[in-house]
Amino acid sequence: MKKILLTAIFIFSTQIVALSDRLSVPEGFEVEVYSSDIKNPRQMALGNDFLFVGTKEAGVVYALPKSNPEEKIEILTELNSPTGVALHNGDLYVAEIDRIIKINNIEMSLITGDIKSEIYFENLPRKKMFNPLKKMWHGWKWIAFGPDDKLYLSEGVPCNVCEEKDERFGSILQIHDGNYEIYADGVRNSVGFAWHPITEKMYFTDNGRDWMGDDIPPCELNKVSYKGEHFGFPYFHGNDIPDDSFNAPDDFSYTKPVWGFQAHTAPLGIDFYTGNMFPEKYKNGAFIAQRGSWNRSKKVGYRVLFAEFKDNEIVSMEVFVDGWLDGETSLGRPSSVLMYDDGSLLVSDDTSNKIFKISYSVN
Repeated sequence: MKKILLTAIFIFSTQIVALSDRLSVPEGFEVEVYSSDIKNPRQMALGNDFLFVGTKEAGVVYALPKSNPEEKIEILTELNSPTGVALHNGDLYVAEIDRIIKINNIEMSLITGDIKSEIYFENLPRKKMFNPLKKMWHGWKWIAFGPDDKLYLSEGVPCNVCEEKDERFGSILQIHDGNYEIYADGVRNSVGFAWHPITEKMYFTDNGRDWMGDDIPPCELNKVSYKGEHFGFPYFHGNDIPDDSFNAPDDFSYTKPVWGFQAHTAPLGIDFYTGNMFPEKYKNGAFIAQRGSWNRSKKVGYRVLFAEFKDNEIVSMEVFVDGWLDGETSLGRPSSVLMYDDGSLLVSDDTSNKIFKISYSVN
């Protein structure tokens, strides 16, 4: 038994080294494992002394001490896919599929050991639809507080493509004082948004529909210019691809994406870079995690992109981290990105169950 256990530990350690070593980054950057053995980590939120991590199937919210990120504290358990986490004024907000909960003064609560959660918002749809191949209801949440101190939340559609009567489906909601408003409409499935540090405009990723082929429609990056703006779903995809199941009203208008990604790459988490560690070209640009395809004849995605901005507009999109895909075998699936205190970049990988840290050095 002891020999088997040691062999398993050796194999697991080899996998950690192999994956971090095979991830390719631009010259001057390096990749290391920040924390391992976290079951399907998704969105991350940075506190003063802890990194907070939401998960999917695990149903757990973790607090990772910055002094020792491998010391994982389970602060909430047995939740309904708590993928979304956000910090605001010292309080931790956690988005499950059907509600948002809150822990006041979370870091002090961790010190005292008196962690109490309360329901912050419950007025969310709770609908499930299935097909034989995959759960197609896009219930995983992304949450964040905007420059206006209001909480924003993504609410995907309960289908591949459909026209729902419940206005909350297919949107990004703005939540304040116990009420919601539709902030962005016609959004199939956004699992990541952030605000440009200068213009304070929201940019959000959106996953394109399935079963139109390997190469259409594109996944999207969109910019919200005003509350209630419509982004085309379910009638149009990308710039001008009409859906083959729904006809748009005659007077229908929508906002086209600011960038079209390759179909099925599944862009999720996004974060703007405002740190000082990376070279100047990265300042005020955005990092975007692409979790990768699941129903394409040849896999695509499984990487982190960088969107360069000039004069507050995107001018280019390039691969920043690659190597999760080995032929048709995926070694992991990046799901979220977050700038760390020192200006490095954290990347959560919800399949290899790790968080990577990417740093830059001129030496």
